[in-house]
Amino acid sequence: MRIQFVIPCDPPKSTHQQNVRIFKKKNGKAFIGKSKTNKAARDRALLTELFREHAPASPLTGPLELFVRWTYPYRKAEPRKNRHAPKPCDKRPDCDNLAKGLQDVMTELGFWGDDGQIWALSFRKQWGVTPGIEVIITQTQ
Repeated sequence: MRIQFVIPCDPPKSTHQQNVRIFKKKNGKAFIGKSKTNKAARDRALLTELFREHAPASPLTGPLELFVRWTYPYRKAEPRKNRHAPKPCDKRPDCDNLAKGLQDVMTELGFWGDDGQIWALSFRKQWGVTPGIEVIITQTQ
């Protein structure tokens, strides 16, 4: 089985790791906690809404291959003559952090039972003319 879709959007730039903050208690002692009111939490909610309609009726089983192409719109500083083809994005956020957050959202939406089922992951982050998120999930036997 294969699930393939493209979501035309400006992909979020925040990651799940941005929820983690260092807080201080009243006595001045520091501790690590999660902030629920930051941009990362809003972007996670946005991803959930964007991906909800593409979730399968029942979770995929067995080993899965996941391909994601994360395309940001070209920056204003990019000359128009260079905007003809996708260009690798080597800026923050890191691919691995984006992928982890996306997999968590897809797990919550029931694309699969556990993201441990993903045995092959390909994640591309790029600048492009048509921004969006392309996803291909292939069930392997």
